[in-house]
Amino acid sequence: MWHFLYRSLAWAIPFIGVLNLLRRSWREPAYRLRITERFGQVDPNMVSDPVWIHAVSAGEVIAAESLIKQFLKTKPTHRLLITTTTPTGFDEVQRRFGAQVAHCYAPFDAPWCVRRFLRNIRPQALVLIETELWPTMLRLSQQFGVSIALLNARLSDRSARRYAMIRSLTTPMLKHIDLIAAQYDDTASRFIELGFPKTHIHVTGNVKFDLEIPDATREAIEARRRTLRNGRPCWIAASTHPGEEQIVLDAHIAARRAIPDLLLILAPRHPHRAAEITHLIETRKLQSKSLADANGNADVVLVDQMGVLLEMYGIADVAFIGGSLQGLGGHNPVEPAAFKLPMLMGPDRMNFEEICHRFNDAGCLTTVHNSEDIADALIGFMRSPSERTKQGQAAHQVVTQNRGATQRQLAILFDWLARSS
Repeated sequence: MWHFLYRSLAWAIPFIGVLNLLRRSWREPAYRLRITERFGQVDPNMVSDPVWIHAVSAGEVIAAESLIKQFLKTKPTHRLLITTTTPTGFDEVQRRFGAQVAHCYAPFDAPWCVRRFLRNIRPQALVLIETELWPTMLRLSQQFGVSIALLNARLSDRSARRYAMIRSLTTPMLKHIDLIAAQYDDTASRFIELGFPKTHIHVTGNVKFDLEIPDATREAIEARRRTLRNGRPCWIAASTHPGEEQIVLDAHIAARRAIPDLLLILAPRHPHRAAEITHLIETRKLQSKSLADANGNADVVLVDQMGVLLEMYGIADVAFIGGSLQGLGGHNPVEPAAFKLPMLMGPDRMNFEEICHRFNDAGCLTTVHNSEDIADALIGFMRSPSERTKQGQAAHQVVTQNRGATQRQLAILFDWLARSS
């Protein structure tokens, strides 16, 4: 039933999609750009016969960075096309890969959009990053003779239950996929329960642990440390969402009663919300500076630009990871762990369940529920450098112990591409 219903209503997806793009463009004007690409209208001369990599947004592009760079290094004659659905995803593609890859927006999941895209691009293979499954994209790609792989796959218990509820749509969709490289056993088991062949699934670990911090980033960190911190204790609230900034700011005020010179670096998930967050800061009588204007005297440094989160982690002593207090599944804890930071996170970690289990088991991820919890944890860490160091070292050790997924997934990918060609 669900399969039939989806195919019957797929014609409406572009119209709904355009309305959504226009709605989002009020805050992010970049959503108005290159809309024709979303209808499959892509220049056929942009790239020919590529390996097509689909990474939804910035998070997936960042996660796939090590895979893509190693792919380009190992297979320099292969052409890569990366599609995203968000402008932030496109920005990360440009920032991380430049002219080494081609980029366009993914087509709407309507038959005529996907067909037009496939006829223009003629990809030899489709590589999906994490879990981005569109029925029409998968069905028509297979009909066009495109081999399909899902890399660094993750599937939470909640998502698996939802896919099971629409099994008549899920089962045919999974049949179009040739192989899955799952992050962990739990994801592999959930895909198998949904009907994916056990023989075509591999458990490889998570490529997020293969994060490399470039020398240029380390140099920028040292420069920013002198400018922003000026010797002060500092914490970061990273990738925050609406409703979390209020909690973070109240925690900062409470912690400053015990540590008056404490600095907060506030890095919202969506920097275009800077004006809204500045108002929240001002109503609490705190002095704020934007990142570009920060000089070491502010109570709060508001990060209003993309692409600098790694640098901000490198400056801080403690990290709060956002998206974890508002039912959004949390964000990536590997990045602060790579900088040996003790971490605070809300209870909602659906998007990073297995990763968070590893940090929890190592005793370096503190669960917080409200501003009081955050303030208490901050005061404890700032007053105990030894505990801060102990947890930071444990976090870094977890990262080190879980490296290697990139090479395992690449070996599977190269073997699969050789057999598919």
